[in-house]
Amino acid sequence: MSHRPQSPSSTHRRSRRGLALSVLLGVLVTAGCSTKATESTDSSAAGAGKVATGPGVTDKTIKLGVLTDQTGVFAGASKAGGQGRKLFWDEQNRKGGVCGRKVEFVVKDHGYNTQQAVSGYAQVKGEVLALNELLGSPMIAALMPTLESDEMVTMAVSWSSSLLSNPYVVITGATYDIEMINGIQHLADTKKLKRGDVVSHIYLEGDYGQNALEGSRAAARKLGLKLKEHKIKPTDTDLTAQVTSAKNARAKAVLLTTTGAQTASAVSVAQSSGYDATFLGSNPSFSPALLRGSAKSAMEKQLLVVTSIAPFSSRAAKPAEVRKSFDSAFKGEAQSSYVMYGYAQSEVMAKILQRACDNGDLTRKGVLKALGSLSKMDTNGLVAPLDYSKAGQIPARATYILKPDAGADGGLAVVKELSTTGLGTAYRPSH
Repeated sequence: MSHRPQSPSSTHRRSRRGLALSVLLGVLVTAGCSTKATESTDSSAAGAGKVATGPGVTDKTIKLGVLTDQTGVFAGASKAGGQGRKLFWDEQNRKGGVCGRKVEFVVKDHGYNTQQAVSGYAQVKGEVLALNELLGSPMIAALMPTLESDEMVTMAVSWSSSLLSNPYVVITGATYDIEMINGIQHLADTKKLKRGDVVSHIYLEGDYGQNALEGSRAAARKLGLKLKEHKIKPTDTDLTAQVTSAKNARAKAVLLTTTGAQTASAVSVAQSSGYDATFLGSNPSFSPALLRGSAKSAMEKQLLVVTSIAPFSSRAAKPAEVRKSFDSAFKGEAQSSYVMYGYAQSEVMAKILQRACDNGDLTRKGVLKALGSLSKMDTNGLVAPLDYSKAGQIPARATYILKPDAGADGGLAVVKELSTTGLGTAYRPSH
């Protein structure tokens, strides 16, 4: 089998794989025979000649899977991403789809529950060519070994560097560690931090929080900062203790790798106690819905968000085009930068599928080969420029610095446009 080379696996990752496999075993045994369906050859695609096909592909359709969180803590991001996905694929299908085939979706809601994600994957894997979306670091971590054994190219709604060791997992944007490195550098450049200052990082357990922490640790070492770490669980709703600890330590900045509700708690506690530190959030830590609640003024005053996704308010040509399409198709619904992300992620998948078609190979092996041939993937400003040509590398290192603003479309305004930093460019993840 020809595919992109894999990065070496560490001992702890082998242990995690073993645990994930033990969780999966009971579900996968009942899921029937192997998903590596017998490949066939089809010559119906206009201009495509003979095309080898695999699971999820007929002469008229390509089916892709979506495992997402429609009812859990990231339901808002999931909904907005789904709207962006619909905008892209409705337009693409009107143009004829990909390789002469319309693209359809098999969607499962896992509610940000790992076992439900494992079960949902077992239900859809036999009928799809690839996954257009798999949301959540814990869910992806549990499914990593199976995605590889099933040769399932997967668009991750996660930005953890730990995923880069799996050649089948596609990250659309800068990773959490890069976000934190670039964000902390911005705070230093704008004189909000100096050598010797204390910085507190409140982070969720699991790959999401751990990977962001690796970035804050790397930046703290390079910039001479003292880092205080506070690990929390997704179920924690009151961050008074963590923010009070940061205040007592005289932290000049508080880093948040949290859910949106936890972000609201943290900045509200700070405001009510007179703690005026700058808060810097990873990209999933903010939801525009928060600006309709009691934390609005605190977030507008004290929070910055670092992300490689264009804000909904971006005036660049492609984001403006997507915004116009959204306002027409989803008039009156909540605006979010994740609309841009969902559109961009689907655009990347379409490019992969078209490259596979051009190669005459719409099998899972063919999709992986097509992915590895993509370099300098440009979504015209929806996300940072991407490069998938080298296995295991971070695909993007440029980020925005954004500020919550209830007056801006989507609730975020640009503080600093898409850019890289010296620290972010030089950084190499430990995985």
